[in-house]
Amino acid sequence: MPSKFIEGVYPIYLEKSFGCYVATDDGYQFIDYPLGLGAILLGYSYLPITVALVRQLVKGNIFTLPSIQETILAQKLKKLIPSCEMVRFLKTGSEATSAAVRIARAYTSKEHIACCGYHGWHDWYTATTPKAKGIPKATGSCVHKFEYNNIDSLKTIFENNKNKVACVILEPCIFEEPKDNFLKKVIELAHKNGAIVIFDEVVTGFRFPGFSAQKFYKVKPDMTTLGKAMGNGIPISCVCGKREIMQELEGSCFVSSTFGGDLLGIVAALETIRILETEDVLGHIWYIGQYLKDGYNEIAKSLDLDTSCVGYPNRTMHLFPTSAHKSLFWQECIRRGILFGYAQFISYSHQQKDIDYTLYVVKEALKVLKENWKDPIKALDGKPAEEVFRLLANKE
Repeated sequence: MPSKFIEGVYPIYLEKSFGCYVATDDGYQFIDYPLGLGAILLGYSYLPITVALVRQLVKGNIFTLPSIQETILAQKLKKLIPSCEMVRFLKTGSEATSAAVRIARAYTSKEHIACCGYHGWHDWYTATTPKAKGIPKATGSCVHKFEYNNIDSLKTIFENNKNKVACVILEPCIFEEPKDNFLKKVIELAHKNGAIVIFDEVVTGFRFPGFSAQKFYKVKPDMTTLGKAMGNGIPISCVCGKREIMQELEGSCFVSSTFGGDLLGIVAALETIRILETEDVLGHIWYIGQYLKDGYNEIAKSLDLDTSCVGYPNRTMHLFPTSAHKSLFWQECIRRGILFGYAQFISYSHQQKDIDYTLYVVKEALKVLKENWKDPIKALDGKPAEEVFRLLANKE
């Protein structure tokens, strides 16, 4: 949506993509960092993925009965994701987190949820946000938010809702690292209170060494949701977890998706994983991402500006005092061919030359920002960006 960027400056439509570039129909080209909200891992129009999709499309993409490729992908995930013993495939991250919560409620026979992070657009989560219009008020009464790296905030939820909490769902990390064994403490506290733990790895999945944040941090939740980069932009997601929990789907707990077994998503995921296992995709992403992050911070420091780039090399965010400062920075970058958004991701297709040019643009944009630091709105040629996801930048 144009309002999430700089209306009147950012392009309204993008029509082409290749590698780490996106383009408009009238010839404007940009190095892209939001990468389809984190869905692109290898690169746009990545040839091996495209070839696999075309081959499958000729055979057919959805049947009355499952394809063996679903089982092959499930077996692959079982080997890669520590918490995965059984899998249900879906299409979106929101579907996956909602399915996980339903299964958790069925397994524990409890209704309340403790959550930390962003978990999609479905009622149970959105009811707790300012975007809750259209959702019955009662929906949010059993959903409680806690703060990342603040185990006491989770303890309070359990104390105030004794024997009512079905699950704790959280993003294992966003832009902040877990401190003082936070993730381990979350799991211990939840289990002590009869709740199960769901790691929402829709964003972190396949972007961390070991293919998951849980493996990276050596912790094992009860359930996991995956999506986004899993299929390099082709819609696919899944909920997976311990067999005894996932077996609720064989009883009265109903989770269904006509297109959950769509083979375009299945083969895209299989091909993406094959490339991850045979090429140093994550090593490249982390090196390039760290180079970009360090470069940004060095430039900001040299200009003595109150801005920084935070997060892991695979997903970063630019911090500014106000949205107006960020908007002017974005404006000057897009004019020079760099498309930034709320979060920046790195793909396998981003190369050193792309980062070098990006850092050149960052420096030029920050110079303009410095000249207009006291009144950035005055230098804006469009409407400032809405920070609809600003809650993610702060502790929940």
